[in-house]
This record gives sequence, structure tokens and C-alpha cells, in this order.
Amino acid sequence: MRVPPLRSSTLSIALLLCLGGGAPAAAQVQVTPPAERSGVQVTPPPERTGVQVKPPAQRSGVQVAPPQRSQREGARVVVPAQPNRRVVVPAQAQVQAPPPRGHLELHRAQIQGLRDNGPAALDKPLPGGWAMAGFELRFLNGDHKLRRIGVLGEERFARLALADQNGDDPFRGRVLLTSLPGAKVQQVTADGGGKFDIRLPGQAPRDSTLVLSGFEFRRADGSDANLRNVAVWLDPERNIARVSLTDDQGLDFRGLEASLGAMAASMLVPLPGLLETGSVVAGTRATSRAIRQNSGQYRGYRVTVQYAWIPNSQVASRGGLAGTDRSRQPLPGGARIDALQGFEFTFTNSDHHLLGLGLNGDGRGSALFQDNNTDDPMQWYASYLTLRR
Repeated sequence: MRVPPLRSSTLSIALLLCLGGGAPAAAQVQVTPPAERSGVQVTPPPERTGVQVKPPAQRSGVQVAPPQRSQREGARVVVPAQPNRRVVVPAQAQVQAPPPRGHLELHRAQIQGLRDNGPAALDKPLPGGWAMAGFELRFLNGDHKLRRIGVLGEERFARLALADQNGDDPFRGRVLLTSLPGAKVQQVTADGGGKFDIRLPGQAPRDSTLVLSGFEFRRADGSDANLRNVAVWLDPERNIARVSLTDDQGLDFRGLEASLGAMAASMLVPLPGLLETGSVVAGTRATSRAIRQNSGQYRGYRVTVQYAWIPNSQVASRGGLAGTDRSRQPLPGGARIDALQGFEFTFTNSDHHLLGLGLNGDGRGSALFQDNNTDDPMQWYASYLTLRR
């Protein structure tokens, strides 16, 4: 008879029963391990058939370049192109430097109660050159004959002047200056009479124009007179400043009233057109000598003109204003005066005392030229620039 082989677990149990044969068995216990599961195989889950995981495909015609920390000026730039299109390399751009700090800022000064002349503090110092955008000077106690009038700019102040013979009358003044960093303000002073031209020193810069930065007229100390005409014009083509300060002394105004209307229609003909030309007595260095009472047949005076040259590329537009005693604020809506180039005021009936003189002092193109009333006929006009911002 063939005896089946015993499993190792059964032998272990039988051996334990033999060793403990002396002790009574409570019950016959047969312990068997759990049977192994037949036919069960544990395998990892199969891969999904037909599924392939691939990285995303690149778009056709697109090259992705790694980012660079910086690109020097002139380096090639690769720009991703749209599908089926060529890669276009942009042309090298020219970057213009930003305008200087303070470029075309408006600086204001205003004061009340000055006598003869004095400084008015600007709301902020000028960073360099400047152009006059507007001014107004007015006696506070009625009209007077005139000895001195003007506005001269400085770095932190504007020096205002308005006086008759003794200079004890209070006046108020205000001025608008447009900052022009990089521009150089120059100054000339000359003695003369009537209307005359001042040759500006040096050569005119190429492709540039002139802007008015300040002015002052002075008659001889201890004297004064009425006012018929006052003017300051800058002519960049001829490199001159044309000035005028006249009363009725020595002037022939016959036929002037009939011709003023036609002259005012042309911005190229200064008012009044029938004045003779006075002579420059002391040139551009007149400040060290006394002002003459008379210059030829005209009443003598000393004039100081501040001016600056600016490139034509800074000019956005050129404008002109003209008016009469019945038209004192003709600035069109939306227009802006950044720099005056010249002005002229004329009483067309006779000379008069002066209460005030001003142009664009409020920033709206208003004009002031009168004695105590506004019943005297007068004409005025001015030229100005609007600058690029």
C-alpha cells in the first residue's frame, strides 16, 4: 500500500501531540492552513490598448527660442510667426531721448503794490531758458505818464517795472513764462528814439526761430511822457529786434488813421507803418551811460530785450492775434500761447496817459492797453508760437 506523503504542517502537529501524550486531550483538533486558491494569478493591470502618450506637437513654422536676459541694441530679434508664414525680423527702431525735466512747464509770478520796479517770485524756479507767454502791468491808482515799463525774467524771479516820473505809484503785475530747458536766454540793451532795429549779436542758428523772453523800456530819469505806440518784434530771418516807444513828439501821423486798417490786415507790416526809424545811439552796451532826453527828433529811451533761439522742430504751430479797443480777447478756442515773438499797441487818435499794458496775462489771449477809460480808439496785434509737448 502506498502511503501519501505528509505535509510539513501535519507533521508538526503530530509531533506536538506525541510530546504532550501525558496530558489528556480535550478534543481532537486538526488544524490545517487555508488552502491556496487554485487558478488565481495576480497580474498588473494591462496597458490600454491603442493609447500612446506623446508630448504636445510643436506648431509648424514656429521656433521657440530660449529667453535671453537682455538684448543689446542692434541684436537680432526672433519673432514667432503665424502658421505657414515667414519669420519677420523688425527693423531697428530709433528711440528718442525724453524731453528734459521741466520742459514746457508754465511758471507764474504775481505781485501787487510794487512801486517803480521790483522782483516777483516765480511759483517754481526756471530750470534753464524760458519764453514769455504773457504779462500784465497796471497802475492801482489811475493812469499816469510813463517813464519805465517792462518784465525781465530771472532764475527764481521776474522783475517787473511800471512807473512815471517819480516812481511812487503802486501797481500790480503778473507774468507767465514757459520753461525751455537747454535754451540759452540772451540780452541786448540799446539807446535810441522812435522805432529802430537792434542787430542781435552772433550768427543766427540754422533751422531755428526766436522767442521773446523779456523786455523793458526806460525814458530818462526825472522825465516821463504820454504813450502813443509801444512795440517789440523779433525777426529771425534778419536776426534783429525791432522796438518802438513813442509819444506825439517829433512824429508825423498825417494819414495814419486811414492806413491802419489795411496794415492791421497784414501780419507782416508793423503798426504804425508811417513812423520814421530812429538811430541806435549806444549800441548793445548802453547801461553804463545816462539815457538821453532826445534822440534826433524823437524822445530818447533805453530798451532791453531778452530772447532765445529754439529749433524749428519744437514748434507745433505759429499764430497771430489782432484786435482793437472793441476786440481785446480774440484767442480761438483750444488755442494755446507758449511763446510770444512780438507785440505792438497803438493809440490811433493821439498819445495818452497809461493805466495798463498786457497781453495774454490771464492765459486766454486778452489784451490791455488804455488810460482811465476805454473810449480811445486803439489797435494791437501780436505773434506767438505753440510748442510741441
